[in-house]
Amino acid sequence: MSQQTAPARPLTWGPRRLPVPFVAKWSGEEVVVGGALRARPDGGGLAYRDEARGDRDRHGVLWARVTEAPGDGRPDFRVMHPVRQRRAFLERLCQVCGGPADRDAKGRLFVLRRPTAAEAVSGWPEGLLCTKPPVCVPCADTAARLCPHLDEPVFVRVRKPRVWGVFGGFFLPRSGGGLAAGEDDYLPYGHRQAPLFLANQLVAELTRVVRVSGP
Repeated sequence: MSQQTAPARPLTWGPRRLPVPFVAKWSGEEVVVGGALRARPDGGGLAYRDEARGDRDRHGVLWARVTEAPGDGRPDFRVMHPVRQRRAFLERLCQVCGGPADRDAKGRLFVLRRPTAAEAVSGWPEGLLCTKPPVCVPCADTAARLCPHLDEPVFVRVRKPRVWGVFGGFFLPRSGGGLAAGEDDYLPYGHRQAPLFLANQLVAELTRVVRVSGP
């Protein structure tokens, strides 16, 4: 039996009062990495000039700084806020409403985009690296109806959504000073180049996955 909790209410936006995912970034939330990011003089990787507690996760990886002001401005449905995305995964929250994600005997509920022919490897979605947190049942139905990114959604239950690593980008020191940004990529925790990586999303590996007919 699924866990039954009082449903949370996502923020809404626009004349149609569309629900805005809890993890979505709003235009009023600013990326504030800027000149604060630097290469450590001892060659130990990246750091903020005014680094504070909370800038790194428990694995020592540095995270992008984004102000928190949900509801301020316009939502960007394509971009996730680093803090809320990570919190949703670690606290098993619904990515849409921010309440508890659904769990039953088969595992946590996730709604995935159906893979293209090139992406549909044998066994998919077992072992999938996923940046989208789980959902509750009402929000799974809402996402399937309203999210254009999902197109033909696939519902799965995951017994073991294992924290795998992070998504973000490398920043490499330039010979003349400053930093050069690399391409966005996935990085597993424990990687030897992690000190040069700036994370903006947590990545989970979906294991012990079963496909279900609906939420």
